[in-house]
Amino acid sequence: MDGPPRPAAPHPRRWLCPDGAKRLGCGAAVAARVAVHFGCPQDIEWAVDDAGNVLILQARPMTALPDPVSWEPPGKGPWLRNFRLGEWLPEPVTPLFMDWAIPRIDAAYNAAVRRFVGVEVPMRNGVINGWYYVSPPSPRRLPQVLFGGPPRAVAYFYNSVFRPMFDPAGADRTVLRDLEDEWRRDCLPAYRAVAATPLDALGSATGTELIGLVDQVTKIAGEYLWFFSVTGGGAWKMEVALARFWRRHLAGPLAGSASSNAQPGQAPGYQTLLGGLAPALPGAVPHAVYSLDWYHPTAGEESQHQVRPGTLQETVHRPAGTAVDRRRKAEAQCRAVLQGTRQLHRFDALLSLAQHYAVLREEQVRDFTLGWPLLRRCTGELGARLHNRGTIEAPEDIYFLTFDALGVDAPRQQDHVDRRRREWTQQRKLAAPLSAGKMPPLVGNAFDRLANLARSSRDHPEGALVGHPASPGRVQGRVRVVDGPEDFPQFQPGEVLVAKATAPAWTPLFAHAAAVVTDGGNLAAHASLVAREYGIPAVVGTGNATHRLHTGQLVTVDGNAGTVITHEG
Repeated sequence: MDGPPRPAAPHPRRWLCPDGAKRLGCGAAVAARVAVHFGCPQDIEWAVDDAGNVLILQARPMTALPDPVSWEPPGKGPWLRNFRLGEWLPEPVTPLFMDWAIPRIDAAYNAAVRRFVGVEVPMRNGVINGWYYVSPPSPRRLPQVLFGGPPRAVAYFYNSVFRPMFDPAGADRTVLRDLEDEWRRDCLPAYRAVAATPLDALGSATGTELIGLVDQVTKIAGEYLWFFSVTGGGAWKMEVALARFWRRHLAGPLAGSASSNAQPGQAPGYQTLLGGLAPALPGAVPHAVYSLDWYHPTAGEESQHQVRPGTLQETVHRPAGTAVDRRRKAEAQCRAVLQGTRQLHRFDALLSLAQHYAVLREEQVRDFTLGWPLLRRCTGELGARLHNRGTIEAPEDIYFLTFDALGVDAPRQQDHVDRRRREWTQQRKLAAPLSAGKMPPLVGNAFDRLANLARSSRDHPEGALVGHPASPGRVQGRVRVVDGPEDFPQFQPGEVLVAKATAPAWTPLFAHAAAVVTDGGNLAAHASLVAREYGIPAVVGTGNATHRLHTGQLVTVDGNAGTVITHEG
């Protein structure tokens, strides 16, 4: 036989799964171990013995494998999947959303930046293998932009972007509170007025009018995004200040104290102070989305997939009450430690602001997609008309067109639609990295730094899945990987929800989940905020939890350390 000798095949009895009920998932894990053993992907033959154990019988190198996927970014610098709109896009974007909605939202956002800051701060975006990425401005370019603008530019940018991380009171006083007032007074009412456009009247609207409505909604959504990014974004920056204060003045004295949400030897974590804040538990509203991409229905359209509404009310009271009780207990413990020191007043002021902006951010998250039912109806109506003209075979094919193809004179587009849909379907299977390109050392990833401040421990068990410690607590449970609303009815109370990301339409599942684990997100993401309100552990920003974990697998989720430990396969 030509070529170098191959390693001996492992004995079948070495590769087995002790739990027959999980044999398919274990089989996948064993197949991965076989590939590691031989150094390349393998085509395997396997069987199950009388005891339910998975046995590997034969392994051969795979042939005709697809080329490795490259995640080369579309430009220099860092590209983030977990930033701004990327938090809301847990899958590859469809062509029409990327070609029409994203540019309109960006243009309105940039116009708002110019109006308030006086300059346009460059923020590139693009797709890598169909996935949406954003590139923040480089540290070298940013000073040139700011100092090249009017005198107010530097001060405004400093007070709104950097100051909340070390002087929340100063940021609140100089910029953030006024912005919140303007958002409530002007932006939110205007958005509500546009979103209230009667949907039944759209059937008689002209194509030009429908396109105009889409442009109007995306424009005001971009303006909303500015207020949301600065004021709601202040929430996670104030968490940085709170986390530093906690580590400096509270973590040591509180370590080892009895707490309902801490393990022995662990301080409960500052996140406990930010849970149980909302006057009512978060719930899904009709305009809530599973993904910002308008290809996906809103919660109002998918109401038949909501999780057992008859049992929801009985389930939600216990964890919410626990979150409130934990917060109040933690507040009392902190004040007891600081009693009689100059730090007590500083703590109270810092905590008040951090809690205020945490509630504000979730309020802004909830209504960011107020206009999405209207966007869905407008694009659906345009799709129906294109279908009637023979441009596309089905109304929903519109989402795989580009904006230029919406014109009445556009030729038949089905070949383009089919090709793009095939590409998009394949791209959905990819484990997209959270970042691409080179991150400047000076900048790094602010969310990662905050996550490290929040961790109860930086020593992780070997093989643990590591993410951001988003909501405190530690729980063991069975995994349920949920791809979308079609999987909601299968979710069982007490399971660990594992998803690519959890936009507001996923909120009903939190009432039933023992814990939440996501590929994307950060400490400011929806999953983090809502998990704290429900009092359940959450680990977000793992990168690939949906690829590494499988339904039925037993795991321990540690929301204090930001880890997921697997106990099977």
